[in-house]
Amino acid sequence: MALFKKNNSQTPKVKSQAAIIAAQLRSSIIEETTEFNAQTEAQAQNKGKKPSRRSKNAAAPEKVGSALPVNQSKSKNPNDLAPPEVTTPAQEHQLDEVPKKSGIYNFNDPMTEKQDDRDEGDTNNEDASSNVDSGLFESQATSRSEIGNHFARETQSSPEVESGRDNGPITDISAKKPHHLVGLSDNDIVAMYQTMLEARLLDQKMWNLNRSGRAPFAISSQGHEATHVGIAAAIEVGIDWILPYYRDLGLLLGLGVRDKDILLSLLAKAPDQMSGGRQMPNHWSVKERNIVTGSSPVATQLPHATGIALGIQIDHGDSVVFTTFGDGGASKGDFHESLNFASIHKLPIVFICENNGYAISVPLESESAVADIATRGIGYNIFSEIVDGNDPIAVYDAVRKARIRAASGNGPSLIEAKTYRFLSHASDDDDRTYRSSQEVADAKANDPLISFGNYLYNHGLMTESLEKEMVEATREAIELALAAAESSNDPDPSTISDHVFAKPIRFDQPASPNQVIADPSAKTVNYIESIRNTLGELLEEFDEAIIMGEDVGTRGGVFKATEGLITKFGQDRVIDTPIAESGLVGFGIGLAVYGKKPIVEIQFGDFIHSAFDQILSEAARICYRSNGSYNVPMVIRAPFGAGVHGGLYHSQSIEAFYAHIPGIKVVVASTPENAAGLLRSALEDPDPVLFLEHKKAYRMIKGAEAASGHRFPIGRAEIVRKGRDLSIIAYGLMRHYCLAVAEELSGMASIEVVDLLTISPLDRATIIDSAKRCAKVLIVHEDNREFGVGAEVVATIMEGAFLDLDGPVERLAPDHFPIAPFAHSLEGASLITPERIKERVLKMLSD
Repeated sequence: MALFKKNNSQTPKVKSQAAIIAAQLRSSIIEETTEFNAQTEAQAQNKGKKPSRRSKNAAAPEKVGSALPVNQSKSKNPNDLAPPEVTTPAQEHQLDEVPKKSGIYNFNDPMTEKQDDRDEGDTNNEDASSNVDSGLFESQATSRSEIGNHFARETQSSPEVESGRDNGPITDISAKKPHHLVGLSDNDIVAMYQTMLEARLLDQKMWNLNRSGRAPFAISSQGHEATHVGIAAAIEVGIDWILPYYRDLGLLLGLGVRDKDILLSLLAKAPDQMSGGRQMPNHWSVKERNIVTGSSPVATQLPHATGIALGIQIDHGDSVVFTTFGDGGASKGDFHESLNFASIHKLPIVFICENNGYAISVPLESESAVADIATRGIGYNIFSEIVDGNDPIAVYDAVRKARIRAASGNGPSLIEAKTYRFLSHASDDDDRTYRSSQEVADAKANDPLISFGNYLYNHGLMTESLEKEMVEATREAIELALAAAESSNDPDPSTISDHVFAKPIRFDQPASPNQVIADPSAKTVNYIESIRNTLGELLEEFDEAIIMGEDVGTRGGVFKATEGLITKFGQDRVIDTPIAESGLVGFGIGLAVYGKKPIVEIQFGDFIHSAFDQILSEAARICYRSNGSYNVPMVIRAPFGAGVHGGLYHSQSIEAFYAHIPGIKVVVASTPENAAGLLRSALEDPDPVLFLEHKKAYRMIKGAEAASGHRFPIGRAEIVRKGRDLSIIAYGLMRHYCLAVAEELSGMASIEVVDLLTISPLDRATIIDSAKRCAKVLIVHEDNREFGVGAEVVATIMEGAFLDLDGPVERLAPDHFPIAPFAHSLEGASLITPERIKERVLKMLSD
């Protein structure tokens, strides 16, 4: 249900902003009913087909409370922050204190009684959380006292406010209210309250659905609602980018995401626009609103947000990036790498920590050496601020000002909203094992929904009857959305492989066994020159292409692959980065999601493993987990391989680790010509490509310079020498060693050499065709034999050509020890050499 959606339906004439919101809710229900009836009818007529999704071209709902123009001032020095005090940006107002006892209303908490039963000593988690769909505002009572303490109010209110409790007209008791001082209208304030109310009711409904067995999993956001609506009110929907975390239900609602879409995700239904049922609940993704897909590992979205901000800055755009995370996420390296890079480049990004005091069960004092996460921003020279997360006006004001700073070129901000999580971490957690019932009760006594409701009453913006109408309308809309979601189809099992790649590789036929004839007039270049020339050509041709990595700028890379490019294309196109591989790959992911074509250089392949999570959990899965809404057109270049006296950490072969991951293409170029063709194909591919370059080949291997625009298809092996007696399958530097042996033994046997070129996905058709033709197969690679690429090639041959073989498929690869110890004698013993290949070939030919 889009709360701020313009509605052209007739609404009754009312005398208050609250009544306007309630009337709009009623009109929204009519729309939802019409849609639900149409969907039900279509399903009945077309049983078995998936219901159509909402059009991505649908207009985004109008949002109330966007950041308003104000006088821009210089950001204050982050060192002015004086932790651990909580500062309120809008010093002009303070929400009314919530009373523990009211002279009129009983303050017994029905939520605590029904969800926790803590004082009864019950330790059964199923009983600890409500298994009935009652929760907040379940009562249909007409009087406020019967609704419960959630709306307990101070009795010392002005007569004007008291007159509103008669359900009569609201009196505007002040021409200038505190929220006006931060640019919020009365309508904005009531709408923010309505979103908080909706978030609480929907959250409780989701929790109860889990407890009653109708939803497999739930994550609660109760207690965070004020923070969420404050953030949402400052965001320009459709302009700004948002990378939320899993406890941001209220934020999503504030940005106009419908209840039905939330519930489709909860129930993992086919029309779920978040992931098509691929992800757990609360893993948000709504492309039409620039809400970027997220994963379960915490804080991994922060480098993506930073990369998107970098893209906006390069384009001189007006958008700002917002990313949220919990206090637990602030311990991750991605947090620190992102803040550092964002501050270096003064990126238009706002980092918001929703600090509820717990990383699941670990309290803040056990997870952080500082009491306030905001103090960490000071070390990165970032404007940092602590705000009361129970005060939506204060949160709005802080985020609004942060947006202005970011959009004005004054760099990032770190805002820490102090809040509290009322329920367990998730539906499979029992919070009574790590916090007391008294602690939770004390926190609920400061429930932001209560205190903000007080604010509306005390400023003449709410009456009991209008509030009751809001509750009833919201509950009705949620029930209708739930009915529509539950009646939707489950995902079709036949779609399980959809969107692994944005551009799947299709193998129509094996590669031709005819060797490519090089242009004799072409200039001779070595391998590294071909890569450098191709990178320059791609930067010239594609404005979206950006090179980034350690030492790629002024130095031109440790192997000189980017030499001279920063001089020609500038610092916005060739970017030196800190030594932070996880952040580096994450920044590239963000750039790719934004629409750029990043070429990320890992200085040595050995160092890429720091970014394993970003590659595995993020780059390779974004297309799949967003159901094709987002993809990652990114190239990761990495020198690999031994034989250069590099020792244990400058010699590794890394291809097998990453070939195992669905969603990423792994390429190993072997000649100047195919390096140019594959590199271009990688940049033009809509999926992430790991592009491996053998270090020893850089200056040793020479060949014809590729023609401008030359492409070699990803996913296609190359038969570099035709034969009939033995097929040798190799890749990288081993291609050249095997080819030399085949030429040397040409008088004795006809030996075929196949260069895989693409490790994943394998060109299985060419492998099987070569095995059938030659009947004997040797696989050669310099990575360890156990669980290496060769094992997959053997399995492919056994499954597709077993009956055509004259003997067992053999592998030549190092044993199970670390490759290339530093001493020359040890290094030499670990390497595959032409002599060892020749020895094995002769043995196979004689058998």
